[in-house]
Order: sequence, then structure tokens, then C-alpha cells
Amino acid sequence: MTKRFIALLVLAANLILFAACQRADTNEFPKASFVVINGTIIDGTGADPIPDGYVAVQGNRIAAIGHSTEVQVPENVTVIDVEGGTILPGIFNSHAHKDSGAGTRRIMFLLDGVTSVCDMLLSRQMMPLLEEEEISSGLAARGFKAGPIITAPGGYPGVMWGTVYSYEIQGEAEAEIAVRDLYAWGADYIKVALEPGIFGDPWPVLDLQELRSIVATAHEHDLLVRAHVNNAMLDIALEADVDVIEHVPMPSFSSENLDSLFDDAGVFRMPTDLEAQMLRMIDQGIVLVPTLDVIIDDAYQGGGIEPATEIVAEAVLGVVRFFHESGGIIAVGNDYGNAGVKPGMPLREMNLLHIAGLSPMEVIEAGTKHAAYVCGHSDDLGTLTTGKLADFIVVAGNPLKDLSAMNSVLYVIKDGEVVVSPQQEIK
Repeated sequence: MTKRFIALLVLAANLILFAACQRADTNEFPKASFVVINGTIIDGTGADPIPDGYVAVQGNRIAAIGHSTEVQVPENVTVIDVEGGTILPGIFNSHAHKDSGAGTRRIMFLLDGVTSVCDMLLSRQMMPLLEEEEISSGLAARGFKAGPIITAPGGYPGVMWGTVYSYEIQGEAEAEIAVRDLYAWGADYIKVALEPGIFGDPWPVLDLQELRSIVATAHEHDLLVRAHVNNAMLDIALEADVDVIEHVPMPSFSSENLDSLFDDAGVFRMPTDLEAQMLRMIDQGIVLVPTLDVIIDDAYQGGGIEPATEIVAEAVLGVVRFFHESGGIIAVGNDYGNAGVKPGMPLREMNLLHIAGLSPMEVIEAGTKHAAYVCGHSDDLGTLTTGKLADFIVVAGNPLKDLSAMNSVLYVIKDGEVVVSPQQEIK
């Protein structure tokens, strides 16, 4: 027997041993506080669902995820059988207001399966309070914040809602200081106002150099810049390379003005300039948070269309449809805090996105992965991924077939704790 032949035998034996060890590691169940089994997993990444899946939780983190057939759960691990429900990441509402109190975030959001809420208009005085509540209150949806909106002196939002919600700046140096202040105060993202006025009343707005300074400084601190944009100001937002556009940048919200954008068959046709702007948004990777719920108002309430808002509704949906079909990224946020917009699961926003052309899987991704990104917390939240924080929900039924299943929440797990279950619901 030659040395070469012996060496080959040894190599083959080592390979067999290595493969056996790999299989053993694959089948070995991870250390876990509890495991959720017997559910279809939609992980938020857009990947195909995992039938008969399991999620193992250790402490406040996801320890493992996969097919139940791949593992044997030890007898000493607590098992939660969800009996065929659908397991998803906790839902984000990425654009909300007046949600800063822990009581609101618990009763009106967490118990409905919304595990994170992103406040877009918060005074400087309220920022530390939200931070303290986030640390002390485990039984509330996570609260993320922008703080005051950076704006020009006398501009939006102060002109409408009070200067307590504005951080007014003038010049590039003040723009940089504003971002550094907001970062020090605990902002999770930066919001800027590019609103030149409504009702024919002109308001001051940031200029391009100020906006560029804001974006550059925010990116130095790993913060995204989210822009409240009127259509007339979309070009400046694109030039400054903001990260997120809030609301649908419409050429008009007047039915009379929008009527000319529909062809004889009643199909909405994108204005050439807006089409170019939307394509540029996509090319730059800018995410859109449409807030359809508040914009469309009651147009699709109860499955019907109110005649007075039909043209506006169809035009708004047409813009979102174009953006989506062209490859744009969309995140769920319904502008809660405005009249008529309900707290809890943003199902109406989800349904409107579905009407605009997103598949149910894409709607879920918009409410998890993409929403976590625009809120500045995609590293730890937004998808069911090993190592991420254990924020996830279980709903009855299959939301890929019927999005209304998102309103049938069976379990809510937040930070590794079971907050809601069929056996016990925390009031």
C-alpha cells in the first residue's frame, strides 16, 4: 500500500468525519428560552415562506429559525404550538404622530401586532421622556423618533403646529449643528421640511446647500434623512440625496387639475416631469413612505369609492403604482395622529398598497424590512433572522391569500417576551 494511497484514505476518512459533524451541528437544537412551532414563517425578506417552521428564542434574541423537520426540540425547552398560524416579524408603523406615550404604544399598537412605531414630529422636551419610557416599559411597542423637524425660520411645521416642533436653521453651519444636536438628543433619523406652503400662503423653505449639509452630517452619524416633500420641492430633495420621501409627491390634490391626467379610458397617465423624478428616486435608492391612508382619506372605505375623492384617489394610487412597477422601494406608514387614521395594525394602508399593485408578500416586506430600514433599525429588527431581536407576531390564516389575516393576531412576542397569546392577553 503506497503512501499516496494511505494519504487518500486518511483524507477520505477526515472528510466523512467532517460531514458527520456538520450534520450533527445542523440537527443540534440551539440553546433557547422557548420555541414557536407549527407555523408558516414569512421572514420579511421577501423569501418564500417556510412551511411547518419554527423560531427559537434565547433571551431577547432569535436563536434559530427553520423547518421543524430539521431539528428535535429538547424536552426541557418550552414549546408554543401556534397550530398552523403564520409567523411574521413585528410590524412597523414607520410614520406616525402623537404616539410617544408608553400607554398609547402598548394599548393602541403593541397588542395589535405593531411592535415598533416611528414618531415623525416630537418636541425637544418630549425626546428624553420617550427615551426613558423605552427603557422602563417593556410592555409597549418600541418608540423611535425624529424629534423637531429641521426647517427654515418661519417654515413648516411651526407655521401650522407651533415652533416647539421646529428646529429652525439658516445657513450650512446651523444645519450641521442641528443634526449634531438631534443626534445627541437621541434622534433615530432626521426629518426635514420641504413644504413651500398651502392654501396659496408661501412659507420659507430650506435651500439646497443647507439640505446638503444636513444630509452629509446625518450620514456621518449613520442617520437617514427623511423629507416631508411637496411636489414642487422634490428636485431639491433629489439633488441633496435624501434617503426617504414622506407622502406621495403629487402634482396637485385638486380633482379639477388632475382630471386632465386621465385618458379616455379613465387610466391615469404620469406627468413626464414626475415620471422622471420618480425614476431618479429609484436610481438613487430613495425609499417612499406614501401614507396613503391619510392622503386618500375615505376614498376606499368599506370597499366603495366616494365620488368627491375618486379622481384624487386614483391619481395618488397611479403614482405609487408607477413607482412600484418601476422598481421603487416602499415602506408602510399611515400618518397616524391625523383625523380618521386609526392606530393599531395599519391594515388600511396595507390594503391601499395592495390596490396600488404590491403583492401581499411585498406589502408585508414594506411593513417589516423596509419600514425598519427607514426607521434606522434594520440591523436588529424587521426580519426574522438569527441574532436579531425577538420581535415577532403570529396571525391566524394566511395573509398572502388575504391581508385581512393581519387583523387576527394570536401572539405578540416583543423583546423575547410573550405579550399576547390566546391564553393570556395583557390589558
